[in-house]
Amino acid sequence: MRGWKKGLAAAALALVLLAAALVPAFGAVGGVNLMAVNERVLDTTAENMPRTVGGVLYVPYTMLSNQVNGINLGVSALYSTTRRTVLVTDGQRGVTFDIQNNTAQDLNGVPVSARAMVRNATVFIPIDWICQYFGIISCTRTRTPYGTLIRVTNSAAILTDRDFADAAGMQLADSLRRYLESGGRGEGVDPVPSGGVEASEPPSGAELFLALRCGPSARECAQLLESREQRALFLFEVQELAGQGDLARCLAGAGHTLGLVLSGGDGADCLAQAERGRALLAAAARYNALVVSAPDLDEKGREELARAGYVVWTATAREEDAPSGGALVRGLDAREVNFVELACGSAGQSFLRGALNAMEEENCRIYQATAPALGQTAR
Repeated sequence: MRGWKKGLAAAALALVLLAAALVPAFGAVGGVNLMAVNERVLDTTAENMPRTVGGVLYVPYTMLSNQVNGINLGVSALYSTTRRTVLVTDGQRGVTFDIQNNTAQDLNGVPVSARAMVRNATVFIPIDWICQYFGIISCTRTRTPYGTLIRVTNSAAILTDRDFADAAGMQLADSLRRYLESGGRGEGVDPVPSGGVEASEPPSGAELFLALRCGPSARECAQLLESREQRALFLFEVQELAGQGDLARCLAGAGHTLGLVLSGGDGADCLAQAERGRALLAAAARYNALVVSAPDLDEKGREELARAGYVVWTATAREEDAPSGGALVRGLDAREVNFVELACGSAGQSFLRGALNAMEEENCRIYQATAPALGQTAR
């Protein structure tokens, strides 16, 4: 009997020590987001941890999969490996996220502004937008000693967010332990600016596509974007492409979009430049360039390029328009999609860093400027 009591006391002490050890670990790594659906804590790993990018909270699509978590929220997510799409549906309405083309549309084929993203081979979806679109689920954030709890619920949820967080303390501690053991280092941006519970709100900042004109700091700018889980359109001068094969391969390999800058105001000449540039990129990086910038070309010439299968990039906000990246971002139009073009010059990385910081602060939504995405928003 005495041995049984000693064993119980030892087990209780071990649990206390475990919780105490995990809290400092969380403080050391920072930015840990854990997951729950209704009254169930889900496993969090370095690959599937929810994260905030550009002010938008993304969660793994599996969070809405009743095949994975066993809970039917009324809104489910299904991944197709053959089509590389994620369908989110409530049985009547639905949105299909096309991962390969970075597009999204409803079941009638009407494009929507939301986008999915891929990180560590895991597909993430914008949960706040999805909650607003379907209206039968909600997402909240709750501060806990082990990280921020991202919880998706429907009308079947019983406990409030705070009561659930308190009741599931040991499960959250265990989830944090497994996350750290999987190699997690808290790289998610914490979506809650201060303590307490925050109901999800749709993103309110400007929407934008981002392009960068290749220059001396192109590699550094690309690395800066990639460190923030962003990809952009990189524009190459056709006449300089012959000596930029290594850069083109590096950018294409990292998942950026490659485009061409065409000079002059003659449609036939621009089309010839585009074909020459496309051939050079195909030879250097096996990349089929479809996006071009032709700032001096008239509407007739642009239509000629479009008939040849090209999408013409037209900037609405350029680096030259503002004294700093932050000033440029704060001047964007929140009522329409913006097309932001920066330069990878000697000061390009500094300007880009300021712009990215401001985009995050302003809750901007950054979409990768692929040919299909730009084609749907052609000006």
